[in-house]
Amino acid sequence: MADKTVFIVSEDPTVRDSLSKLVAAAGLRAEALPSIEVWFRTAAPEFPDCLVLDTSADSLVGPERLAEFARACARMPVLVLVHRGAVQTAVHALKHGAVDVMQKPLQAEILLERIRKVIAGEGEEDAVH
Repeated sequence: MADKTVFIVSEDPTVRDSLSKLVAAAGLRAEALPSIEVWFRTAAPEFPDCLVLDTSADSLVGPERLAEFARACARMPVLVLVHRGAVQTAVHALKHGAVDVMQKPLQAEILLERIRKVIAGEGEEDAVH
């Protein structure tokens, strides 16, 4: 699976770093970026095998952001990480194509299992954890 790329998008450098290390330790290539806008400008031509998007409270509101998000979901599996209680963000993510929404704090082994399944093309039905 080392040839598989997981992009990690988070505004929080600590989250980016810890998720990158987790993904790399699992034998996957990890690329981390500070925002979905940066990802679209720099990485969009090289669509990864999976995108893990750590959302802030307002990151998926507004028609332009949701349109960008939906375009990403149409090209690759997207896992969205939300804060506990971010129901509106979770609903927006699932309605616009995310394959899964996971609530923080995360359990590393569950996140890795989900990433592996998504990369393998298994279980891309919508689910919320």
